[in-house]
Amino acid sequence: MSWMKKDLAVRFDLRQKFPWVKSVLVVADKYYSQRAYPGKTVRISRHAWGMDYHLVIKGKLNLLLNNLQHDYPGIISKIFVDSSPAIEKALAEQAGLGWIGKNSILIVKDQGSYCFLGIILLNLPFDNNVPAESLCGSCRACLDACPTGAIIAPGLIDARKCIAYLTIEKKGNLTDLEMSKLNNWLYGCDICQECCPWNQKLAENKTNPVYQNLWNYFQKTETEWLAITEDEFRSQFKQSSIGRLKYNRFYRNLRALLGNCFS
Repeated sequence: MSWMKKDLAVRFDLRQKFPWVKSVLVVADKYYSQRAYPGKTVRISRHAWGMDYHLVIKGKLNLLLNNLQHDYPGIISKIFVDSSPAIEKALAEQAGLGWIGKNSILIVKDQGSYCFLGIILLNLPFDNNVPAESLCGSCRACLDACPTGAIIAPGLIDARKCIAYLTIEKKGNLTDLEMSKLNNWLYGCDICQECCPWNQKLAENKTNPVYQNLWNYFQKTETEWLAITEDEFRSQFKQSSIGRLKYNRFYRNLRALLGNCFS
């Protein structure tokens, strides 16, 4: 993922691009659902079962910022949701929200890793939080469960092997080997989260239903999946993170999963 090489200096010091920053407010919003995955042949990561989290989190952060502006008139601020050079997971760990697990995903104690992150850069000085300590211990569940061996060491991911990367980030065609490794995932992958002991204790309370409003739409047969037109794709996923794939990559993934239906 070559985009990660951009703005490296800013990633390590946000003040190089935003010299007025004195603190970073970090939030986590749980999206977990105890519902079963909609299908066995075509699976979609839980994070894409509803409205695009970028839209939801930005809306919530704007409300939070309005309250801050009421108490601190004239403050300087900037909201980001997965759209800045900031390393949000590292900031969340430094803020004490949780720790970065061996699968490189932030784990929030009592909430698990099914959480979206967002940040507000502020010119207000706040007392520093105590950074979170890892509670993964000697557990290797995520490393052992990854079917492609993408977690090559604790916290170190080879994106070229990651199913989520292949189905979401990779452009162009998938190789025969990559197609054989998808394990029925059309979009994303939750395997390393499903096996995590911190997630297996989760209850569904207080999960925002807007993160699940596409679940019924995903109850499709193979024939129904293959019948989705480009117009339907655009209409159905215009406010979903799946829409970022564009139709060509979406259908590329479908063909990789359901190739037998084309013969």
